[in-house]
Amino acid sequence: MPSCSSGALFSVSPIAIDKIAYIIPLGGPNPLPGEHVYFIIIRGGPNSSGPTQVVNLYAPGDLTAFRIGRQVQTTNGKTGNVDYYVYFTPCREVTVLFAHVSSLTGPLGGIAFDTCAQPYSIGDGSLYEHCTAEINIPLRAGQLIGTAGAGAAAGIDFDIDDWRVPVPYVANPDRQYDLTAVCPLDYYEGDAAASLRALLGHGSPGTHLAQGCGQIFQDKAGTLQGNWFNGPPAQTNGNITKMAALVHENFNPMLDAISIGGTIGIHGVWDFAPTHSGTINRDYAEVTPGDSIYCYQAAGMPGRLLIQLVSATTISIEHQPGACTGTLAFISAAAYQR
Repeated sequence: MPSCSSGALFSVSPIAIDKIAYIIPLGGPNPLPGEHVYFIIIRGGPNSSGPTQVVNLYAPGDLTAFRIGRQVQTTNGKTGNVDYYVYFTPCREVTVLFAHVSSLTGPLGGIAFDTCAQPYSIGDGSLYEHCTAEINIPLRAGQLIGTAGAGAAAGIDFDIDDWRVPVPYVANPDRQYDLTAVCPLDYYEGDAAASLRALLGHGSPGTHLAQGCGQIFQDKAGTLQGNWFNGPPAQTNGNITKMAALVHENFNPMLDAISIGGTIGIHGVWDFAPTHSGTINRDYAEVTPGDSIYCYQAAGMPGRLLIQLVSATTISIEHQPGACTGTLAFISAAAYQR
């Protein structure tokens, strides 16, 4: 495989432009800032809550598919959702992932999955089995490789890693970070790049208020801002219930996001407009180590979240009922670390 050139690597949208409702930028909390963009497919009818259309999926450039995978969800012995993923490389230093693919066709269709891992549970009553196959199949830009849509996912993940980029700052590289993750839209140019960037948004095109393609790495040393983990890396890497992110929203950096994977009693993502004084909804980047307890609340979030930045690498955090009024005191706080 030759080394990567400095020019564009992609020339074709993986989904036809008129079939894309919008593209979610990098950094969407889930619970940590997401490392891929998400192509949301248009719905199949006027009811916006209906299933997405089934659309063709194309190779974005000249590349080689080197691994395919299949995930099968089983509930009470019955097969539920089945989706696929594909790894590609256009050149030596770059890898590409499409995830939540509905079917594989053409040169990627009909290949046996010869390696399967033990099924696992994520606590939702289902079992998930991952099977893979190592392949070596060259593809041309625009070549049909499968379909997307109509399944449990609303679109496809488009993930790219580039080992040529500078290593970003993170508070603890031993934690779950993809330090080579970048924005795939940056690897297009001309009209294709402009058409895709125009679709960046949150719920619809044109609602993307951030510069660029979103931001993954938001740790800010000595402050509350960034990713936090309940336990050492061996216990937290791969375990979303042990993760939390106190970051800016990917589509609007003027909003802060509370993103909790679990452990402290709630799971979800909530937005709020930060304040720049006091101890209620204080901007994370302005909170430094000390004795102060800060309170966070947001529309739709049950109760309140109390947080103290004990040191540059440790917080105490507790979910409590009620609003950010009255006494701010811990009852049974959990410790999270960088």
